[in-house]
Amino acid sequence: MKIIEPSILLVRPQLPENIGMTARAMHNCGLKKLIIVSPRESWPNQKACDASANAEIIIKNAKIFDSVRSALSSFNYVIATSVRKRFIQKPHYNNFSSLFSEVPTNQKLAIVFGPESSGLTNKDLMLCDCVFSIPLSKQNQSLNISHSVLLMIFKWYEYFKNNKNIKNNKNNLSTKKEFYIFMDYLYHELHNSGFLYPKEKSHSMFINIQSMFLRAKLSKVEIQTLRGMFKKLINQKKN
Repeated sequence: MKIIEPSILLVRPQLPENIGMTARAMHNCGLKKLIIVSPRESWPNQKACDASANAEIIIKNAKIFDSVRSALSSFNYVIATSVRKRFIQKPHYNNFSSLFSEVPTNQKLAIVFGPESSGLTNKDLMLCDCVFSIPLSKQNQSLNISHSVLLMIFKWYEYFKNNKNIKNNKNNLSTKKEFYIFMDYLYHELHNSGFLYPKEKSHSMFINIQSMFLRAKLSKVEIQTLRGMFKKLINQKKN
């Protein structure tokens, strides 16, 4: 079975040299698709090209977005990387095999890395399906972003190249764009109904609701069914 290669998404990277070294790491493992969200330095950037060694083509073909949400809109499944423990209701892995065994192999996949100084925010993480922490010594868990990328994609390459019995565990996942549109609709209706109360807790309440639907790994048809159900119930109440 053909495995769709993951895209690497860098969120608000600060140093163009790190972007270049990330492209080099990707090239080492045969990956080509790089996405960058709001790089701090102007783009395109010669420093990134210089640091990429023989992977300059990845830099030149990189896609640039101004938000994480728009960058993820075409993907079906998203892995966030974070060393920090976040209090969010989301699957959290620190074992490569356990993570990769859950990944839908025939769907568009993105692996997301945060800025060098602070990592991904809770807002960033909420847009992702799961969180992965690279298992490292407790004495020092800080990695250069390009090193993190290399570790993740080398283990990906190793797992899917050597495992001959890969089975697809989920078909036809919705795109994130379809999911976000559904979440926007649901938030609007819940807000108007007064369900998200009190106001100071509405944000955290909806984050928990969104996490619940993310864990369900909904297909496009399932989202359409749920939206139709909610719409029917809401219109019936209004009538």
